[in-house]
Amino acid sequence: MSNERANREERIAFRPLAEGDLPNLACWLADPDVATWWRQADLSLEAMIGQYLPAIEGSEPTRCFIIVIEGRDAGMIQAYFIADHPDYARQIGMPLGSLATDLFIGESTLRGQGWARPLLRAFLRRIVFGEMGAKLAVIAPEAANRRGIHVYERAGFRWLKTVRIKDENPLESGVEYVMVQTPEEFVAADHAGR
Repeated sequence: MSNERANREERIAFRPLAEGDLPNLACWLADPDVATWWRQADLSLEAMIGQYLPAIEGSEPTRCFIIVIEGRDAGMIQAYFIADHPDYARQIGMPLGSLATDLFIGESTLRGQGWARPLLRAFLRRIVFGEMGAKLAVIAPEAANRRGIHVYERAGFRWLKTVRIKDENPLESGVEYVMVQTPEEFVAADHAGR
C-alpha cells in the first residue's frame, strides 16, 4: 500500500451508529445524490428510529457505522452476513461467510474528493476482514450505478454476477450488480500498490 493511501486511510474512522445520529442520517438520505441509490420512503424521525434502532441496539444483525473523515461525520456504511437475511441469501446465492457492505457519503462537500476508495479499503481492512472475519466481501450496487461500480472496482472488487432481487419493500427490489473480493485478493491489491 502506498504511503499516500495509508495516510488517507488513517484519517478515516468508523463509529457505531447511535440514536443521536438519526436526524443527520435523515438529512443525508434526503440529498438527491444519495436518494438516487439509497431509497427511503419516510425520513421522519419516527421512521428512522423504527428502521435503525434495532441495529443500534444490536437486536438486528446489520452493523451500521458513521463514516468519519478527518474528524467530520461524512456518511454511513453498514455490514451484514448475508446468511443472516435468509430471503436475500436465497436470491443472491453467496457462500457462507459472505458479508455484504453498503455505503454512502452524505456530506456533499466530501463527494468527488477521492475518499470513497480509501474509506472502503479501510472498512474492509478493519471491519469486514478484520473484526468480522468475513470469508468473502460482497457489494451489490444497482446495475445502473456506474459511478459506484467504478469506485468498487478501484477498491479491488470484481464482478461475479447480476441478480434480480425481489423484496417485500419495492424500494429494495431491483437488479443488483454483485461484486466480490476475497481476503487474499484484498492483500494482493495492497502489495500491488492498488
